[in-house]
Amino acid sequence: MRTVLRPVGPQPARVYWVRRMVVLAVLVAAVLLVWSFVSRGAAADADGSGTGADAGATGAEHGTDAEGADAADAADAGTDEAAADGAPAACAPEALTVTLTTDATSYTGDAAPTFTMTFTNTGDTTCVVDAGGSNRSVLVTSGSDRIWSSADCAAEGGTRTLLLAPGAQEQDTVVWPRERSDETCSGGLPAPRPGTYTAVAVLGGAQSGSAVFQLG
Repeated sequence: MRTVLRPVGPQPARVYWVRRMVVLAVLVAAVLLVWSFVSRGAAADADGSGTGADAGATGAEHGTDAEGADAADAADAGTDEAAADGAPAACAPEALTVTLTTDATSYTGDAAPTFTMTFTNTGDTTCVVDAGGSNRSVLVTSGSDRIWSSADCAAEGGTRTLLLAPGAQEQDTVVWPRERSDETCSGGLPAPRPGTYTAVAVLGGAQSGSAVFQLG
């Protein structure tokens, strides 16, 4: 113990104390270096475990979100399909047969021709058609002369939705007041003269055959 506290040797005591301080410093540095490596390894392991857990949780959350979105999309698609299947479609022109008849073949004096339009669903499925004044019309001509149309400056338009089962029919009537008209609502047009006239009806793109009559 005395030799530790009081170095013995040929050299001055200060030399021995310096040597001991150097050795002690080397030992302390070695201990600190080992401790640093051990601490870093433990921290790396902890971080790796945390990252793996977080990644797993994130993956689970993404999977849940994706599955939820897919389910929601499937539900919306199912609703859209159900709505499309539950509501009848509009009648295609080729599924409609339109006929036009007059209440007489000849009109004298001030008698006004009355036209009856008949709409028949000749398709295989139930459909809907708008038979309102804005979607159906009667056109009267004489040769190449356009005389009158129920669509010119129509006072009554609106809609009239018809649900037509296969083979079902609906009718509408239109009265021609024996006067001329045009698409610009011109006034002072000459009155129709006696002669032969032709009328056709149009509904939703489907056109009737011609109805021929006389004005006396």
